[in-house]
Amino acid sequence: MATSADKVLQLARVTSELMSRFQSREEKTAAEKKAVSALVPEAVQSLLSNERIYENQKDDVATKIASSHIACIELIRDLAKHRNASELEQIGTQVGQEKTAGDRGYYTGAPVSDHDERPSGQIFRQILQNGHV
Repeated sequence: MATSADKVLQLARVTSELMSRFQSREEKTAAEKKAVSALVPEAVQSLLSNERIYENQKDDVATKIASSHIACIELIRDLAKHRNASELEQIGTQVGQEKTAGDRGYYTGAPVSDHDERPSGQIFRQILQNGHV
């Protein structure tokens, strides 16, 4: 049977372990908050530079980002719906090379001759010129 001294010792060990775990968690939380605080100004400046937020929203966004994960997710959700002025100008415009009419062949890129040199092309041209079908 355990004596009261053994029970007190056991209670002290459990208490010590709980305090150690609590302190470790507090240190981890403090390190995360410090890392977040260091990253917030850069994130807010990036949002401002890329026209995702307005100048008057900087402080509110910084507070929101630093406050909670839920607030960050809500902000990301809202930003994903947002388009800035330059993106709106590009909607409906052609991207890449524009096609232009030229004097190149459709398939080969070779110059197209004034008339078809093949016998079938010559016969077709004669029919068109003579008006006979």
